[in-house]
Amino acid sequence: MKDHKYRPVRRRGTRKSVGVRELKTHAARILLEVREARTSYLVTHRGQAVGVILPVDSDEAWPAADAVEATPAWEAFIQAGRRLERRFAPNASGVGLLSDMRR
Repeated sequence: MKDHKYRPVRRRGTRKSVGVRELKTHAARILLEVREARTSYLVTHRGQAVGVILPVDSDEAWPAADAVEATPAWEAFIQAGRRLERRFAPNASGVGLLSDMRR
């Protein structure tokens, strides 16, 4: 007897699933299928969903690479690096810091 609250989930279309290793091995074929057949893929790592590959409707949906202003992002990145530099002692090596953390 089924629970009266149970309702099966109906999905529109089907989404294929692909593991990271299979994606690495068959990337060209998968991207061709996304482009030509408009198929979407759920990317998994060790059985857990980590991303989605979807077909883009048109080239106009995304800005051109040269149209994106990256200067503010780089400035924020450099400022974050400088903040991190201030937190560490001068002449400390990465190996030394990791070694100290493990003790």
